[in-house]
Amino acid sequence: MSKQSEKPKKSKGRGSGIVTFGVVFALYAVLFHPFGFGHLLLALVVAGLVASIARVMRSGLDLTTHNKQDAAPESLNKVAKDTGNPEVDALLQKGRDTIVEIREENRLIPDEGLSGKLDRLETLCGDIFKAVYDKPAKASQIRKFMDYYLPTTLKMVKAYRTLGENGVYGADAVAARRRIDDALGIVLKGCQKLLDNLYQNDVLDITTDIDVLEQMLKRDGLTESDLQIAAQQARQAAAINSRVESDAQTKNQAYDPAQWHAGQATDVAQQVQNAAKQAQAHAPQAPVLQMGDQATAQAPEKQA
Repeated sequence: MSKQSEKPKKSKGRGSGIVTFGVVFALYAVLFHPFGFGHLLLALVVAGLVASIARVMRSGLDLTTHNKQDAAPESLNKVAKDTGNPEVDALLQKGRDTIVEIREENRLIPDEGLSGKLDRLETLCGDIFKAVYDKPAKASQIRKFMDYYLPTTLKMVKAYRTLGENGVYGADAVAARRRIDDALGIVLKGCQKLLDNLYQNDVLDITTDIDVLEQMLKRDGLTESDLQIAAQQARQAAAINSRVESDAQTKNQAYDPAQWHAGQATDVAQQVQNAAKQAQAHAPQAPVLQMGDQATAQAPEKQA
């Protein structure tokens, strides 16, 4: 709920309470005729209670937690426990404390654009801390970030909030707030880059594992070799060539490669060329089958 919307609701609630008080008191007077002091006092109490209920309902019942800023940020719940390494735990605790301060500053800043960037910063920092929490050996990679970049960011955010609260809106102050906003965007890019770097070795390890797995499968004969692939492609090229020549003979036409390329069989010729190139690429040592003006790779047949 925004600060601007709270005041109108409070005013409506107060007005509803006054009207309700008058209506209830009038009804009580008509029904029970409170002429004595005791009856009059009871009428006032009943009308006051009903009016209070009406005022609260009209204002809107706030069921949100008023001490929300005291709760731990969701992004830090991932690293709430210690790693068992005192040095790393101290580093992560410092990061948690800084993020809590940034969240408090964010709560006091009405600028939605800057507030969105601070929310993103909190999420990125939580992911960075999680990477170190999972593998404490990565702590050295974030030390400069923790000792300089994050504290400086907190200092900038405090300055932004202070300028706004003190009503400083001169040209220099406006320029300073704009630079803080721009600098925060740069900080977000730096955080994303740092997060990528923290997982870079993990990505390389996975890639290396995949390469080793493929080599082992080839060595154990569980995948097709390059020579087998070349032989298969050469057979495909020869089959296409044979089919084209057979069609030409059926039509009592001389097999002219130039006319063939210009006719309806252009797509078939292209398949032959592609198959030949792929066969040569996989097995350059394979002999070449001459097909008119075309050269088609032919894999050597296995000897008995």
